[in-house]
Amino acid sequence: MMKKLAGIDYSLTSPAICVWKEANDNRLFNFNMCTIHYLETPQRLKRAASHEILNLCAHEYPEWETEEQRHDLLSDWTMSIISGCQVFIEGYAFATSGKSYVRSVAENSGLLKHKMYKANQTFTSIPPTVIKKYATGKGNANKELMYDAFSKQCVAPVELQKTLRPKSNKLTNPTTDIVDSYWICKYGWKELFGQLSSTI
Repeated sequence: MMKKLAGIDYSLTSPAICVWKEANDNRLFNFNMCTIHYLETPQRLKRAASHEILNLCAHEYPEWETEEQRHDLLSDWTMSIISGCQVFIEGYAFATSGKSYVRSVAENSGLLKHKMYKANQTFTSIPPTVIKKYATGKGNANKELMYDAFSKQCVAPVELQKTLRPKSNKLTNPTTDIVDSYWICKYGWKELFGQLSSTI
């Protein structure tokens, strides 16, 4: 049976999911073999449909009225994508966040994990420092270093930030979330298959 892996960078505002699928017994890992799902506002969804990075799949961020409904809709969206995958998800990173935000993040992630448990969907949680060290060699790497590490692996240029947020002069979501989901997925691939390839 062909393997499917999913790397999840889960959040309230901008979750991203990188799905890698083994192709004809080819277990090499590269960006073009991945499909990356992320959420956009309705206004930005039209622009996302016209960009040239074909393996980026934008979905409309669901409308919600309560935090509980928001968590439910985000976890349902995620479950619809990771079906049949071996899942790797980034662990908690609260940093200096306020208590109310920490509570909401924990509830959001907890509901997803509960739904995975109920669906017999196995998953592995990976500390953010482990992902950062794998990607950059530094466990405290910032978003810029993560993006640079991603770009340096590219065989052909993949200008995520310029494509997704052409008017922004700094890294923003969903670019940083897409990059994180890519590294989470690749780390999971490495754990399962070893370093068979280092190219995107």
